[in-house]
Formats: sequence, C-alpha cells, structure tokens
Amino acid sequence: MAVNLTESAEIASLSGLFTILSDCKPAPGYVNIYRGHSDKTYNLTPSLFRRKEYRRDEKNILRELISIQPKEFRDDKTAFEQLVRMQHYSLPTRLLDITYNPLVALYFACLDRLHKDGEFFRFYIRKSNIKYFDSDTVSCIANLSNLTGRQRDEIRHTQDSETLNGSDVGERLLHFIKVEKPYFLPKIGLSDLKSIFAVKPKQTNQRILAQQGAFLIFGLRSALRGNEFGIEVFRTKVPARAKRDILDELDGININASTLFPEIESAAKYIMSKITPVSETFEAPD
Repeated sequence: MAVNLTESAEIASLSGLFTILSDCKPAPGYVNIYRGHSDKTYNLTPSLFRRKEYRRDEKNILRELISIQPKEFRDDKTAFEQLVRMQHYSLPTRLLDITYNPLVALYFACLDRLHKDGEFFRFYIRKSNIKYFDSDTVSCIANLSNLTGRQRDEIRHTQDSETLNGSDVGERLLHFIKVEKPYFLPKIGLSDLKSIFAVKPKQTNQRILAQQGAFLIFGLRSALRGNEFGIEVFRTKVPARAKRDILDELDGININASTLFPEIESAAKYIMSKITPVSETFEAPD
C-alpha cells in the first residue's frame, strides 16, 4: 500500500515546516507524531528487521548484553524497558524511534547523508490507540524478543488466538509475559502480535526526555507500509540542497547534538565541531 503524501512538495526551511504544521493540526482526540529519515529511500522498518541474522539472533543479542552489563538493566522490570535500553545503545530491536517534537524529526531528516534527499514523516494517530509502557499489549509484543525465530514463525502461521493460546509456543510466550505480569490471563491476542503500536515510554531516559521521544513497536510485521493499524502516514521530502541551511536554522533555536544527545560525549563533540580554524600566527605558544 502506498504511503500518503503531504500537500507540500518539500521542506526546504523551518518556515516550510511551520506551514505544514499549521495546515495539519490534529482533530480533537488525535495527535501528530513525527520521524525523520536522512535518506528518503529508507523504509519505516526497525533495525531488527533490516538483516536476517538480527531476526534470527534477537533472543541471544538481548541475553548477551544483559549478561555482560547486568547493572545497566537492574532497574528494567519488563521486556519493553529492556528493548528501550538496547535501542539507546544502538542494538537492533523491534522498536522504531518517533518524537512528539517536529523540530527533532526535521533535525534527523537533515543530520546525515547530506548529498541525499531526506524525508519528514507525520503519523496521525487517535490518542486512544497509543499504548503506555505498562500496557498488556506492549508486554505481549515485547516478549516476542524472548522467543526463537522458529517459535515466532510458528506464531506467524497460526490462524487464530484460540489455537495460539492452546499451543506450546503460546504457553512459552505466556511464561515470559507472566514473569512481569503475574496476573495476566492466558488470552494473548494473535492480531496484536501481528500489529504495530505507538508506545509512550517512561520518561526516565535523558535522551528520551531531550528528544520528546516515543516508539513504534512492531510485532510480527517488519515494516509500516502505509495507512495500517490506525496509523495514517504522511511524508514530505527534505531536499539535500537545503539540509545544511536547515541544520543552521535548528541550531539557532537550540536544536542540535548537544541538546538532543545530552550525554557528555555528544556535548563534547558538538563543542569541538563549532571550533573554527585560525591562523598559526593568531597566538604565539608559550
């Protein structure tokens, strides 16, 4: 299914973004959420689904990281919280970053691949369809990461929820869900596992706070291809020729690496990037 296009052909400046936003105010009960791609050929696909070996080893990747850095995960009580932490460290997950701040999305649309056209996404979603971090549905989908690829394929080919809940793989998934939700009834919805949902995470991560971040969590679907799962998708080109100027405009309103990546390493890199060369005769050494 083709993804919708916005009315505007491109965003070449902040004023172009503001024009789109003023024309696309959400109706009551709805919200706009955003994402930026530095290359408009990229799909709306989480990192986990970009390579077959990532999907195959999803369970092992998670366990390996926890075994090596257990202190990093000691406060994470759910599989979703573990996935959020993995996403923070750029490991492949079934999460796709989104933001409530369109300026942040535009920044990422311009950040890299300056010779390529970028893309600005607007997701139009009913507020009641957005899940919270402690949602039962989110728990069911996140715990797919604890299954093997063969087990997930078995679920993928299951015909209905009743069959799933009576199967060995359904029992296995239920086991992981009940570790974090002991009260959970054995009623896993197969349609939920085959869906994509927007999720509001806990605002405990500095980067999530800085970027006003949220996530799309993908079940057994590898990509968001169009208007599916109650998510309307609109996209606008960000031309390569405008990327540097837009980044300068964003920097002028304090949208830059030091504010969006509050870790000290990112702040240091940003400071160094602003240092301009001077003549060797500018200041004599001691």
